[in-house]
Amino acid sequence: MAKYIDIANDIRDKIKNQKYVYGQKLPYEYSLCVDYHCNKETMKKALDILVKEGLIVRRRGAGTFVKDYNSSMENPNLINDSKIGLTQRFKGKKEIDSDIIVFEVISCDEGISKKLQIEEGAFVYHIIRRRNLDKKPYSIEIIYMPISIIPNLKIDHLKGSIYQYIEKTLKLKIQSAHKTISGHISSQLEQDYLALKSTEPYFQIEQITYLSSGTIFEYSLSRFHYQDFELKTVTIAM
Repeated sequence: MAKYIDIANDIRDKIKNQKYVYGQKLPYEYSLCVDYHCNKETMKKALDILVKEGLIVRRRGAGTFVKDYNSSMENPNLINDSKIGLTQRFKGKKEIDSDIIVFEVISCDEGISKKLQIEEGAFVYHIIRRRNLDKKPYSIEIIYMPISIIPNLKIDHLKGSIYQYIEKTLKLKIQSAHKTISGHISSQLEQDYLALKSTEPYFQIEQITYLSSGTIFEYSLSRFHYQDFELKTVTIAM
């Protein structure tokens, strides 16, 4: 494993175990380099991972500070929410299955390449599936994943948990997700698969998901019937 990943993992553990507490300023980068016997570039890569995860924040002219982490929260800041996924979230509570609408390999356009931070034209999976809870439509997922990072994805994986395949079979660690929530008037896709009327809205979660290495492995759009969408969050003043 690359040294910067080891460093990020160690600092992350210290934050979770409250050796570094909410609002605390981290040691200067030079001091961290000395402590971890690494150069400045390696430390920058390690800290960049934690910034992307939402664990630390850089303040120009002031330094790097720990953001909030509270293990008792149901959805602490980007730590566990990205790992849960629908399958884990409703495990033992509801029956989950998927209808596969599209499963193909395409060369990504400029927009998708920027989201995934890969070269334009690189091959990616293009997936559209409907997730059902207790046989009732729950969400539509539109997913893009680079083949080079997530190889050998099969339709059976799509019917179950893609995240489980990534973590259990590929042995990759899913670390964090950045999400944007928005509302839109339904298109034909949502009308066909979520039983929305042409005048009714859906809510969408746009998500970019990271591995522990800091690599983006997924860009996705999850769309929900307006009656099934609920957002719970915690806001903490900095």
